[in-house]
Amino acid sequence: MMMDLPYSVEELVAATKVVVADSGLPSCYIRPIAYFGYGEMGLNTLPCSVDVAIACWPWGAYLGDDAVTKGVSMKTSSWKRHDHNTMPPSAKTTGNYVNSSLAKVEALKAGYDEAIMLDTNGLVAECSGENIFAVRRGVLKTPPLVSVLEGITRDSVIRIARDKGIEVVETSMTRDELYCADEVFLTGTAAELTPVREIDDRQVGAGSRGPITKTIQSTFF
Repeated sequence: MMMDLPYSVEELVAATKVVVADSGLPSCYIRPIAYFGYGEMGLNTLPCSVDVAIACWPWGAYLGDDAVTKGVSMKTSSWKRHDHNTMPPSAKTTGNYVNSSLAKVEALKAGYDEAIMLDTNGLVAECSGENIFAVRRGVLKTPPLVSVLEGITRDSVIRIARDKGIEVVETSMTRDELYCADEVFLTGTAAELTPVREIDDRQVGAGSRGPITKTIQSTFF
């Protein structure tokens, strides 16, 4: 975004610790955000200052209290994840989340917990706020970093799985591969590691948290 932060990583980490300590919360979600401040009210951001805010607040289980054990229901969204030449999906920018919000609200209003988003080629990308993994015949698969956010939790899960001797493949996936998977789960800072029990009214595997999901969860948590 060509946004030069006026603070170092070390200063931001120190400030975050102060915010969390002053909040008095025993557990919280942290949201640092950099934004263009005063300068010009228009599309040209070059004259604008760069400001930073850090917030924290209580946030329980993002997809529901029982989600980490019982799993969630998913809907393939009619909204596509934008192409990497439209907006940079690897950047955690506020503008990208308009796309996510459209998909999330569509899924909730249709009676599902979360949305699966396909890329412009019709392949599985990610969810409105999570990365997605599928298990088939003992192999753990996840979409490559093309139209996908490079999630911290995604990286942690890949490392945990490989440490446990589970084969991990970053590869393109079709929606029907998710239907036929033995297990599917989501990862994200808020969602942590949440299993999927149903996709587009089709039961995933046994319809409950699978053994590989449970194994990785146990280490992650």
